[in-house]
Amino acid sequence: MDCSGLGVAIVTPFKEDGQLDEPALRRLARYLVENGVDYLVALGTTGEAVTQTSRERVRVLEIVFEEVHAQVPVVIGAGGYDTSAIAGEMQFYGQHFPAAAFLSVTPYYNKPRPEGLFAHYQYLAEHSPLPIILYNVPVRTGVNLPASITIRLAESYPNRIIALKDASLDLIQGMEILFGVPKGFQMVSGDDALAYPAILTGYAGVISVLGNALPALMKKLVQAALQGHIDEGKALQAQLLPLMRLLFAEGNPTGIKGLLSLMGLCGPYTRLPLLPASPALLSQMQNAPLSLV
Repeated sequence: MDCSGLGVAIVTPFKEDGQLDEPALRRLARYLVENGVDYLVALGTTGEAVTQTSRERVRVLEIVFEEVHAQVPVVIGAGGYDTSAIAGEMQFYGQHFPAAAFLSVTPYYNKPRPEGLFAHYQYLAEHSPLPIILYNVPVRTGVNLPASITIRLAESYPNRIIALKDASLDLIQGMEILFGVPKGFQMVSGDDALAYPAILTGYAGVISVLGNALPALMKKLVQAALQGHIDEGKALQAQLLPLMRLLFAEGNPTGIKGLLSLMGLCGPYTRLPLLPASPALLSQMQNAPLSLV
């Protein structure tokens, strides 16, 4: 699995009554593939996997794989705070879907110490049928995956733990990891607004939220950074930054679903405890300097 370029954490569209909106999910998956994304991440944070039943998660994957038709790799989100249960989920998905890798967030709520994080991912690496992308997002989980643990995992499991999605908002820690891991281990930005500077530092790409709505423009930004086209990249970053900030003003995926609704790609509906975007936020997005809606 090559994690370079533009990955998109695809949203899970819902109807107003909370049911899965299958036609919208199919439409969005096709839209992303047709607009040049390098891979998709299904059942991630942006996909609201934690508020779906196991049957719904399977149905989401069935639809995504049907629509992608193996044109791009698909990564499946599989994380939580029960190590054994996550390993079982990985084994189930690996048997039923042709995924390229798993994206696995650090355990949340129970907040393990660093050695517990190492033991957690060690267990997953030894039981997963597919490579694993680590996911560090302390603002959500309440625990940071230290650089030293990430480097140890990369060194200990070079063929099983292949990358880190870094949403720590800490580029200094990111550089410590980047300069300490073995060759072949990839760093991927987990934050749209930091993707451009992170890639210039040496990250391989981004797993994007805004890419759901503007995949072609996000792809141009990523490619400009990867190819060292500084002026083009700075101009694109300046254009996209207002929307990047607005997407998280009321939480994720509230913002991106609001933007997608303005574009007619899916409804704005989220599952509780998240709420749909407010009229004020929708108005701000509609009137952002870069307005394609």
